[in-house]
Amino acid sequence: MSLTSLASATARRAFTLIELLVVIAIIAVLIGLLLPAVQKVREAANRAKCANNIKQLGLALHNYHESQNSLPKASYQPASGNIPCVSWQAIILPQIEQTGIATSVRPDLAAYVGGTAVTANEMLGIHNVAIFHCPSYRITESSSAIDEPVPGTRAKNLHYVGNAGPKGTNPHNGQAYGVNNPGSIQGGVATDGILPYYPAVISSPTTPAMQSIRLNQVTDGTSNTLMIFEVAWSGLEVSPGSHRSWVRGIAWSNDSTGCKNVTFGMRAVKYNGGGNWNDVSMGSNHTNGCNAAYGDGSVRFLKKTIDLNKVLKPLASRNGGESFELP
Repeated sequence: MSLTSLASATARRAFTLIELLVVIAIIAVLIGLLLPAVQKVREAANRAKCANNIKQLGLALHNYHESQNSLPKASYQPASGNIPCVSWQAIILPQIEQTGIATSVRPDLAAYVGGTAVTANEMLGIHNVAIFHCPSYRITESSSAIDEPVPGTRAKNLHYVGNAGPKGTNPHNGQAYGVNNPGSIQGGVATDGILPYYPAVISSPTTPAMQSIRLNQVTDGTSNTLMIFEVAWSGLEVSPGSHRSWVRGIAWSNDSTGCKNVTFGMRAVKYNGGGNWNDVSMGSNHTNGCNAAYGDGSVRFLKKTIDLNKVLKPLASRNGGESFELP
């Protein structure tokens, strides 16, 4: 081969500028096509992980029921109605393999008292319990400094809450669903769910001893009754924020953190700073809905388009006698 032919062959091995630009354009198109697929796979994994979290919490509640013959109840009746007891999430720590933290829970004391005082229960908020958080929602701290376990350190929050019950009118009998202290500054706490503060309408927190629900009292059927649902959707973190410490349960005349009423549609209402804390909407960052656990321990995906009054509120009632088609 002549030197000219060799030089010509060597020159042909290099890319021209046009060829390089074409290759770059093809790679960019492939990346553009690949990214949505990667995001869909990631979200599918997050949704499955979230469903497993709720499943484990539902099983923990069943295990607690098996040993105590009832679901967790409000454990503390303060002299002031604005002081919350510890959450059911704190009560079931032994059932979710968190015995190290569980030994420090004091059900006989308030979850927090505010101000400069810090209770033994309040200190627990510094612990991150991964099963309480959906991987699709990244905010894992309380929106408020009021329940800080250490000054300057926000408590870890909850993405999954218990079903206190529906608010509104029962379509089966036309009667109002039960609500304790509906005139309170945060909207009262519903009574007709699986995890209410108290499973009947009473006039004050000091009248009866605390009671809880047994699964045989869920006469609508455990497979037809919500037990746990997600409250972890974008917008909840916007000031004043809709999350508090996972240790906080329910206060008689003020707020309910560990459980929520079913009052509004999915992803419709966040905390407004006063008046609707107990009525914050369920929802998630999953596409088109959120995960929920039912009284029988099953987990299903509730679609965002679910009818609020005909399906969602009846699902939140344990003994309303409503008829509806499961989503």
